[in-house]
Amino acid sequence: MQIRYKIALQFTLIVLAILLVFSGIVYYRAESQRRNSFYDRLSRRAKTTARLLVDVKEFNTTLLKLIDKNSSSRLPEEEIFIYDYRNLLLYSNVEKVSPYVTQERINEVRLAQEIRFQYEGRAVIGLVFEGRYDRFVIVASAIDKNGRLQLKELIITLLFAFLGGILTTVGLALFFAHQSLRPIITINREISDITAKNLRKRIHQGNEKDEIAQLAINFNLMLERLELAFKQQRQFVSHASHELRTPLSALKTEIQIGLSSHNSPEEHYHILQNLLKDTDRLIELSNGLLQIARINETPEELPFDKVRMEEVLLNAQREVVASHSDYQIQFDFDQIPEEDHLTLVMGNEALLKNVFVNLLENACKYTPNHQASLRLGFDAEWCNVRVIDQGIGISNQELPNIFQPFYRAKNAIDYHGFGIGLSVVKRIIELHEGTIEVKSKPHLGTEFIIKLKHLKEE
Repeated sequence: MQIRYKIALQFTLIVLAILLVFSGIVYYRAESQRRNSFYDRLSRRAKTTARLLVDVKEFNTTLLKLIDKNSSSRLPEEEIFIYDYRNLLLYSNVEKVSPYVTQERINEVRLAQEIRFQYEGRAVIGLVFEGRYDRFVIVASAIDKNGRLQLKELIITLLFAFLGGILTTVGLALFFAHQSLRPIITINREISDITAKNLRKRIHQGNEKDEIAQLAINFNLMLERLELAFKQQRQFVSHASHELRTPLSALKTEIQIGLSSHNSPEEHYHILQNLLKDTDRLIELSNGLLQIARINETPEELPFDKVRMEEVLLNAQREVVASHSDYQIQFDFDQIPEEDHLTLVMGNEALLKNVFVNLLENACKYTPNHQASLRLGFDAEWCNVRVIDQGIGISNQELPNIFQPFYRAKNAIDYHGFGIGLSVVKRIIELHEGTIEVKSKPHLGTEFIIKLKHLKEE
């Protein structure tokens, strides 16, 4: 079922329930007023008859019957019975006592002073009348034909009003549902026209105030993210192809040189050394690409455990120095932790070590004297690590781009690398719900600040 029909149906059902309740209340009130009004008329008619019989000496039962029969205030199929204190019948305007008048009922009237009930469609009232010398019981009944006819007319009126209200509600509900959903229909049509080839297209945002406009705005933002992702993917493929082509071209050249002439053993050895270097570059590049793919594809499968940050940093320092004997890294605490949990984080130790190996290698590589500083600190919530160098630095214009895969600053082109490391670093920090900040000035150096939430005291 389409949403417009669901809305119309729900709205109709709500109005249906309201109309039913309203009609029920109107009918109940009308019936209650009709019944009470008729009982009041019946009570006045019974008391008037009793007063004429008891208090007026000139009236006898024969004359009173004649007056009752021709009275304009006589009720339809009216029956009136008057009993004395001994429960003997004094007066009746009909020939035969009705079955609803029994000795038990008369005694009940004497006790309750007044009773009202229905008998085979008749309204019956029993009440006590105080005469000058005695107390009498009056039992009167009649049929409210006029009231019931009016009640039937009210039911017909309510039925037609109910049906008219439902039909009107259905029409209006469908109309307003269509009007309300028209922007969504437009959005849906515009979305169907957007493909991978025209991601630059945007949908109309309407008045930019209501919920549907907000949906359009959010969808356009999603398109921008998709467009950026496609652009980054194309750039990634382009950069990866370029980086792969360079060592492959070098390999091809060296092989061609080896095949083109008769070389001495020393020349063959030199060619093989170059082939080995180019192969190492290919392996390094492939490992970087594979690491990016693994981190992005299955982040939820990475095992996390309690990790002590000083141990991660010391292991990273040892690995970098072991791989580059001319690199020097000074490790120190900003402050000595008095409690163990202040340097304890939840994460993947291997990935965190990879972060700081990348940062330390970059810091030493881009510094003329190959020296870097590694500092560990903490506050009430975060464990803070700073990697500081006094190298070539990064310009403000290039800082926003350094975490993009394969991006390399202009002043770093002459240094060996592929521009993969920092994108891996940022992704790993994001997986650990941490932050990474960069401060840098050309020719003065760079400072990376990594913040990871430490565990709370148990």
